[in-house]
Amino acid sequence: MSILTKKKTTRDYEEKLASLPTNSRENIQATLNNFKKFVHEKHQSTPDQICGELIIIKKQQGDEEYEDALYNFLQEWIDWNISKKAGAYTIRTRFSILRTFLYFLGVKTNPQDIKQILRFPRKTIEEKYPLKKQELRDLVIAQARNPKRQAFYLACSSSGMRSGEALHIKKKDLDLSLDRITIRINAEYTKTKTGRTTFVSKECGEKIMTYLHKLDDNDYVFTNSTGDFKTRGRAEQMALASVLERLGYNEKYSSNGFYKITSHSFRAYFFTLATRKHDENYAHKMTGHGGYLMQYDRMDDMKKLEMYLELEPDLVIFDQTKNEIEIKKLKQENVIVNQLQDEITKLKENQARIDQKTIQELQMKGVLPNELL
Repeated sequence: MSILTKKKTTRDYEEKLASLPTNSRENIQATLNNFKKFVHEKHQSTPDQICGELIIIKKQQGDEEYEDALYNFLQEWIDWNISKKAGAYTIRTRFSILRTFLYFLGVKTNPQDIKQILRFPRKTIEEKYPLKKQELRDLVIAQARNPKRQAFYLACSSSGMRSGEALHIKKKDLDLSLDRITIRINAEYTKTKTGRTTFVSKECGEKIMTYLHKLDDNDYVFTNSTGDFKTRGRAEQMALASVLERLGYNEKYSSNGFYKITSHSFRAYFFTLATRKHDENYAHKMTGHGGYLMQYDRMDDMKKLEMYLELEPDLVIFDQTKNEIEIKKLKQENVIVNQLQDEITKLKENQARIDQKTIQELQMKGVLPNELL
């Protein structure tokens, strides 16, 4: 068989996943595993066999029979997921991935047919819970025995980094040359595959500096876990769940059973305050969201830092830190006022000398009487 006409298989599709980011690869694989389980449980078959049968139906019986068989099968898969207590959003997400997989195997679906024929469960949209400053403070304090985890919470909430981005940060990615620790986020580890620069707050920086000297350049800054990304992520999820239970912050959404406070809550905390202080464009830029014409909104690090320092008092969670920042700001403003007063005094003195010289010249010319001297 020619390589150009080789039949594509599930194994071929799974091998292509290796080049994808970890989160994307794991989400797709989870959907494939879900689909494999469905076809085995309901049809004692495999995805390759099911798709092969559908293609044969299309060739031998025509489009109408093919479409009936395909969409009946897909509806059966949706209903099976509902019976397994999968949420509406989860089913929609899985279906989007499944469509791509089926297309790879030669089974094509039509968006209009999907809309008209398939019946998905309706989404239950609950209002997102806003993380409160007191809750964030309690979570940080509760991790007193783990400075890296404290820094992790403070970094995500004061920079808007995704938890996955933070867990990839190594010592070599930090820049200590500015007023605040600057973090260079490698494009490889971002959701949008676009690198960016962000900052962490003074209190986060102080926490990092308590252990940074113990790290080598390739050591992770915000986790003690030395495993792969999946292992690091799972460790942090379990740690957060444990402390939420211990503090009594374990309220969950009724629609999906997820905790109302998650690692994403830290990122949302930053985004909300950044939007209120500046605007959505700034918030999107700092958190690494894509946006219309964002590539034309270019800002150097010093301008970003200037705006960040304006925002920082709203981000910090300990009153002492906020007071220190405000005092430093007042001192800087006082220095500026004194400098301006000195400049004004010098300008007045200089202007007085110029005026005096002008009067003398006019008197010498007889334009003005000498009594003005």
